[in-house]
Amino acid sequence: MKQKDDSVMTLNVKRTLVVGFAFMGIMCFWEVYDYIMPLILNRVFGLNATQYGLVMGLDNLLAIFLLPFFGHLSDKYTKAKYGRRTTFIVIGTLLAVVFMVVLIIIENIQYEKVMAAGITDPQILVDKGFLSADAWTGEIQQLWQQVSAAGGIDKASDVLKGDDLVAFNGFLTSLYSAQEASAVSVTKTQPAIFICFIIALLGVLVAMSSFRSPAIALMPDVTPKPLRSQANAIITFMGGAGGLASIILYTLLAKQRYQSHLALFFTLAGVMVAMLIAFLCTVRENKFVAERLEEEKKWNVVDEEEVATYSRLPKEKIISFVLILGTVFMWFMGWNAIKTHLSTYATNVLKMEDSFVGIINILNGAGGAIALLPVALLAGKLGRKKTILIGVVIAVAAFVPCIFLNDGSFNSNAALLKVAFTACFLIAGFGLVIINVNTLPMVVELAKGSNVGQYTGYYYVASMTAQAITPFFAGLILDAVPEGGESMIFVYGVCCIAVAFFTMFFTKHGDNKPEKKKKVIEYFAEED
Repeated sequence: MKQKDDSVMTLNVKRTLVVGFAFMGIMCFWEVYDYIMPLILNRVFGLNATQYGLVMGLDNLLAIFLLPFFGHLSDKYTKAKYGRRTTFIVIGTLLAVVFMVVLIIIENIQYEKVMAAGITDPQILVDKGFLSADAWTGEIQQLWQQVSAAGGIDKASDVLKGDDLVAFNGFLTSLYSAQEASAVSVTKTQPAIFICFIIALLGVLVAMSSFRSPAIALMPDVTPKPLRSQANAIITFMGGAGGLASIILYTLLAKQRYQSHLALFFTLAGVMVAMLIAFLCTVRENKFVAERLEEEKKWNVVDEEEVATYSRLPKEKIISFVLILGTVFMWFMGWNAIKTHLSTYATNVLKMEDSFVGIINILNGAGGAIALLPVALLAGKLGRKKTILIGVVIAVAAFVPCIFLNDGSFNSNAALLKVAFTACFLIAGFGLVIINVNTLPMVVELAKGSNVGQYTGYYYVASMTAQAITPFFAGLILDAVPEGGESMIFVYGVCCIAVAFFTMFFTKHGDNKPEKKKKVIEYFAEED
């Protein structure tokens, strides 16, 4: 085994990886939630884009208040036997799993009622007045039989070509509207189910908020300041691995447009518990914090930004702090708007099958994973600020072509459309992770050990405020634009992310600092 070189400051990779189990569990949940919840709200409860955008903003609205609160609370919980952050991670994860199981049982009750209304049978929808008889013509009925025999709507592009595919896709637009109207009818006649669903959803969101800031604050707790961008790259990798696991889960377990999600969410609950067990078996928080303090003492790493409260920061650093949070706010405004409406946009507008949207998300995550090593190198050589600016340019350049893609692109060649759309998200994922990895270290660079959780909370106030309001505004845009103008969601997203370039450009503090000793930082070194 390679011996540790005492002449360089090294990142303890093993320690960082095991700390990342907590974030892995968090991302397992949110990846499934962000993808599946809009579909549940739209297809099972009948909410339109504005309405489900409002519900999708609930988690972020709650997080604005809860994340700083729980982050600050974990800062003060210094007498915890197993560590101040670990206590919150354990309790929060277990509560989230319990509420999540209750949530999906309630959703399944609604699902059964919607299916009983004949929502997947066009003839029944016509008989009940949800679908016009003109849309359900003899020609469309024949196409429907062909597609059904091939395995369902997802197979339409495989069995139909040319004018038949165009006609069938036009019918699907009417069918989806009719299905939503039928779901609305079920929800209106039996609103108690929806009310119970929202109550359970609030329980899940509060539980998830209770340990997110503590889980993220654990990384700077155990990592010397000069190495936090590199450590955050590893934490992001762990989160990406958790998200990838969830994408695989819903790609395998949520293939059909209308189906029960019991299996998916019970499996997700099991994965989250497994991540918690892995965390508890490998992380010794108090020991890791003590090791970090010894490393900083050895290398004479001084907390030049150490202050008691936010208000005591010098004016020029307050300005930079606000600009950093502004960067976080704007890129989340753009990305979350696109991500929230991706599943409905890709399936309803681009006529892609549900399972393929999962593949897009997998490759988007892969783009982020590919970026991790370059991020670690760039942040050390160019600094966090310049690296973030590069990430913004990459993300904007990747999303711009999506504005011009639709189901008629490439002469309605579905295969080429999939390749082009996926490539855009692959490249965008590369740029977005560059931004993500470096913004949090810039925020906590202005904190001291005793209030890292509080500053982590400030970071999440910015990100969650953006995510709380952007689904609603994006939903308003989608509902307001004329038919065929749904690509405005990408115009909106690109504009928001582009603003982040300017807020970061004028930031002057929170970047990497030179080492006190003239030593080289070895980013990823083997440990004894």
